[in-house]
Amino acid sequence: MRAIAVASSLGSILAALVWAGAAGCGTIYLDDYTVCRDDAGTQVPCCGPAGNKFPCPPDAGGDADDGDDAEADAGDDDGGPVGPDGSAFVCPGECVPQGGGGFSEQPLFVAMRAEGQPPLPPLAPNPAWQGWVDVQFAEAVCPMCTCAAPVGGCVLPVSWNANPAACQPIPAPNVTPFNAPAAWDGTCTAANAIPAGIMCANGPCVQSVTVEPPMVIEEACVPAPDMAPGGEPLPQPTRTEVLVYSTTPFGPCEGGIDQCIVTPPAGYKLCIARYDDDGYSCPPDWPERHEGWKQVEDGRSCGSCKCSAPAGGQCTARVKAYLDAACGQELTSMILPSDEPSKCNDLFSGAPLGSKTAEVLSYQPGTCQPSGGELVGQIVTNEPAVFCCRTPLPPVP
Repeated sequence: MRAIAVASSLGSILAALVWAGAAGCGTIYLDDYTVCRDDAGTQVPCCGPAGNKFPCPPDAGGDADDGDDAEADAGDDDGGPVGPDGSAFVCPGECVPQGGGGFSEQPLFVAMRAEGQPPLPPLAPNPAWQGWVDVQFAEAVCPMCTCAAPVGGCVLPVSWNANPAACQPIPAPNVTPFNAPAAWDGTCTAANAIPAGIMCANGPCVQSVTVEPPMVIEEACVPAPDMAPGGEPLPQPTRTEVLVYSTTPFGPCEGGIDQCIVTPPAGYKLCIARYDDDGYSCPPDWPERHEGWKQVEDGRSCGSCKCSAPAGGQCTARVKAYLDAACGQELTSMILPSDEPSKCNDLFSGAPLGSKTAEVLSYQPGTCQPSGGELVGQIVTNEPAVFCCRTPLPPVP
């Protein structure tokens, strides 16, 4: 007869887990909830110390058999692996190899869930380790900043002055204003008309006329893409959350090398761990590798885009002065580029300045120089870890 020790069900095991620990590590105690059955499926008393329970063999209370029966009892029934007290022991969970080589000697219960998925129920109030593995960081690429053309236009000149002398490098000190209205659109206006023959201190007030150039007025350029003043953070990495709990082995399996570990609860796997980043390979019996850290944050961001003030805008206007108040008798005309100084035209002495007109001949918007969009900040990782897990065993046929 072969002795086996089993729990009543995986649900019973999970329901019966009583956890105690220090420094956040949990320990499983299953002995009070172990049900032992013999080969015929009959429940029998359990033997063995805590953590190594097994069905008591038929002769556990003293072997009264002799002869052939005693010889039989000493053979098949009491053979196989033995527990610490010398009695038959069969692992009620899974026999797994130890870690070693810098990895944890004792296997761990490890749950892994992609961030955002519902978490698994914890196995203890505090896990032995909690962090992230299989982290994929966003590509460190920021958009190229550009600047849209500025919105603006050409402002027609409103400053006109009649001079009491012919045009000269140094304008006459005493001028008579012939200004256009504010925000003038260039249509005919008789504002500030100067009658014919009006006299100043040294002679006729009108002998020439000076007109200021037009001005380019433009709003600030709009940067693209539009981002918050503090920039835009890169997308957070995709990562898998890890919960790690300690296990308590039932004892050594046959040969005394492998350990008997209870079957992991649903959603958990058996793994060994190294808490460093030295790049060690996983042992052959633990081939499923997961690398990560306790803390993982991507603090990188793309700086906001900015634009310089518009520069290089240019416009040209044509202005005309008339003898009459209805812009019918043209007296003089000038073409004024915005990037040149004021211009002066000589008139016949004492001429009247009755009205004026202006028009925009051309407008070339300025440009803005983009800046910003650079990658700033850094990735923050702390407390590296490597988990090597068992490949799930194929089902027993």
